[in-house]
Amino acid sequence: MSIPAHSTASLQLRPTRLWFAASYLLAMLREEFFAHWRGAARGFDLDEVHDLRVASRRLREGLALFAPLLPGKKVARLSRRVKRLTTLLGELRNIDEALLFFSGLEPEETSGCRAEREELLRSLSKEREITREGLSGTLAGFGAGKLQKELGGLAKRLNPFQEREAPGFDPFTEVGLFAEGAFAERVELVEELFPAALREEDTVAQHRLRIAFKKLRYRLEILAPLLEDGGEELRRLLKRYQDLLGKLHDLDVFAEMAEQRLAPGTGRDELLQLLAAHRGALFAGFAQTSREQPLEPLTRRVSLELRLPHQPSPAGTRP
Repeated sequence: MSIPAHSTASLQLRPTRLWFAASYLLAMLREEFFAHWRGAARGFDLDEVHDLRVASRRLREGLALFAPLLPGKKVARLSRRVKRLTTLLGELRNIDEALLFFSGLEPEETSGCRAEREELLRSLSKEREITREGLSGTLAGFGAGKLQKELGGLAKRLNPFQEREAPGFDPFTEVGLFAEGAFAERVELVEELFPAALREEDTVAQHRLRIAFKKLRYRLEILAPLLEDGGEELRRLLKRYQDLLGKLHDLDVFAEMAEQRLAPGTGRDELLQLLAAHRGALFAGFAQTSREQPLEPLTRRVSLELRLPHQPSPAGTRP
């Protein structure tokens, strides 16, 4: 899920100055975050929990993106607070994904480790209830109202005339020029990490690239109102890479779960070999995607579009 579609066409953000665009986009991110907060708090549905995690990550990326316009200490504190929620939701999400994966294995796949799989499913089901109860209490005491008020108060600090903590930073610059540099920053990190991640055994590099892809995708989604098509083609490709790397990481997490919760023996070894086989097939898909669908043509196109001078708005329209 991304920033609401009405933000892309109706406001014509390209002609605006950075401080105004930042105010609007941060408001959209805040609105999205608390909408999913309410949804997740109602029943901890797997999809709602996932959407809230994504919204929390996108909100943190927005705070990082526009940090030069905001009081640094306050932004850092709010970002850390939102990250704590992201981490808590991640624990429940990992258990839910593990339950889905292990319960979805075919009988012929688990013929040598059926008892171990059932034991693992029982253990994870109990952990889910405990984690869910703990998260419910944490959300209740998290102070959503206070957080919403503090995030809303950031808009009042987007004063283009106040002294900046980042020397030489111009809040009156056209937002597209700022966006191009901000986008390039995330692209460069992905390009730097990609070669090492193509070594199948380098799980650390793949984990780092997965995080870099997330940040690039969220930054693109935040900047989407500045692009004619919202950067949709690149967003889909980024999601493809992110999904592949995310599933690779999930399998690494599932292997750790099995090692920690099951006694050593033939059954556990069979289950770990099964996970390794799934991982090998997924990595082959990741490597094939890197050959057939390179990022560079699409990232270059987005950068060029951000760099182009904006066209004057039609008479009578204003952002």
